Amino acid sequence: MLSRTLSRLTPTATPRLPAYLSQRSNSSNGSSSGSGNGAIGGGLERNRPRAAEDISTTRRRLQYQMRKRGILETDLLLSTFASEHLHALTLSELADLDSLLSHIDWDIFYWATNKTAPPESVEKMEVFQKLRTHAAKRGSSIVRMPDLEDTSRGDK
Repeated sequence: MLSRTLSRLTPTATPRLPAYLSQRSNSSNGSSSGSGNGAIGGGLERNRPRAAEDISTTRRRLQYQMRKRGILETDLLLSTFASEHLHALTLSELADLDSLLSHIDWDIFYWATNKTAPPESVEKMEVFQKLRTHAAKRGSSIVRMPDLEDTSRGDK
């Protein structure tokens, strides 16, 4: 009787990971990104094409993702960056920003504020260099979350 109960509880097939988790473990072989920065799996690659998404939709989505990260310091850094720069970013920079946002909040914050070295793939992004410059000029001033505004003014 006990063996019958245990056999019902024991899965017969290997559990499958969701696609986004299996991408992370496959792309990084289950280790960190190799730069000693503490990123688990090196972040997800979200540079996949979004065929139905126009540039204004991309900007609005990224603006929301930059405001609602979960860690206040990163929210403030990214939302003020979005307020000042998002409308002028090119398609390539928007794709890089989308990829950058797939990393862990604290990693993004520490990389942008030069507390830890970012992975080479992040270091090469033009948009990351703009974010780093933005973080440096913000200094230690008190910042508040900017009001939402239309980010589509720079559509090309």
